[in-house]
Amino acid sequence: MAYWNDPRVRVLKKYGILIDAEPEVLESLPGKLPPADGDMTFNQWKLSVFGEPVDVGIFSLEWPYGNTRMKTLSGWGGEYVKQVLRHQAKVARQRKQEELEALQLELAEAAGEAHIPKELLEAEVDELEDTLQPSVREFFARELEKVDDDVSMEQLLQKMLRFMNTAAAGFAQSQQRVEQLQSRLDALDPERK
Repeated sequence: MAYWNDPRVRVLKKYGILIDAEPEVLESLPGKLPPADGDMTFNQWKLSVFGEPVDVGIFSLEWPYGNTRMKTLSGWGGEYVKQVLRHQAKVARQRKQEELEALQLELAEAAGEAHIPKELLEAEVDELEDTLQPSVREFFARELEKVDDDVSMEQLLQKMLRFMNTAAAGFAQSQQRVEQLQSRLDALDPERK
């Protein structure tokens, strides 16, 4: 797989040519690439860079003859270019994923820091007072007593969920008890059989 620190990419950046060679030749590329003289031959360049006359191929734009077979053309660097493009797409996807995760984290943090002014919440509760059940009014009265200015939306939501869950569990228990009592009543009443 091609990486941006791949020797071939380093050579492309430095000299403007895209090369390919056996892995051991590419691995022998020095860390600091020597400058290239414009009058240098390709053999002189290979000696300057690799220290010995190694086999190195160059990818270039060719105008092949019309009778050249496609399998021959695909060996002229197409696989390496595909690897580079796949890697570039993978890097782009990873960056987008990292950006998405960072935004999700930022959103979660912002949601955790969201507050509503106490006065606004009190006004909403007062406006709905006639339609709220007494236990709900008492819940908000208790919660509003505990704060001085702003109410944490995250904490309020957690408390409301626990309150609703407790109420739902109580209702389920009451309904089950009513069903049990109804069964006992039905068993005692001879006319219902």
